Amino acid sequence: MRWPTITTFTLACALLEPEMSVSQARHEFGFSLNPTAQGGLHALFIYTVMDGVVVGNVPMRPQPFILQASGLMESKANLESVDLFDQYEIRDCGVWADAAGIQANLECSPILDLWKLRYKNGMGAQPGAGWAAEEFRPSERQQIILQLYRQPEYEHWHGPYFGKDAFRLLRDMQDPAWVETYQYGG
Repeated sequence: MRWPTITTFTLACALLEPEMSVSQARHEFGFSLNPTAQGGLHALFIYTVMDGVVVGNVPMRPQPFILQASGLMESKANLESVDLFDQYEIRDCGVWADAAGIQANLECSPILDLWKLRYKNGMGAQPGAGWAAEEFRPSERQQIILQLYRQPEYEHWHGPYFGKDAFRLLRDMQDPAWVETYQYGG
């Protein structure tokens, strides 16, 4: 007879308490436009995200990032081993099959081109010209474009860029019309 009383009391307390949401952190691939201590002009990460906010990060090198995002290497940010490049329509990254057979590209051009969002030139670290309107940072107009690829609580153009928004940006960087709009306006 004692158990029904305890059960009723516990149920009543649970109903009277304010609703509590239990959040669980997840891991997301992403990047920032900050230079690295090793001389890189951008940084790749697996971010730990809780309620849309980055609470931790693990830096990555490009090839493991590409292999894990392709689903070819085990990753806590890609537990189902999905080819995220294929899912987000990013061409010629990772490994894919086409009419010519199995193709592989671990030199994924959008990832290699991330520096172009921030810099006007590669400063010897990267060949070629960047897309930024100013020497070491995107213009105000370009910063507004970049804000479309970040969570609202991250107002600075450095980032972080993570999850589906990061992959959308990588995809859009492959569109010559997007690049032209980013560089010169539209």
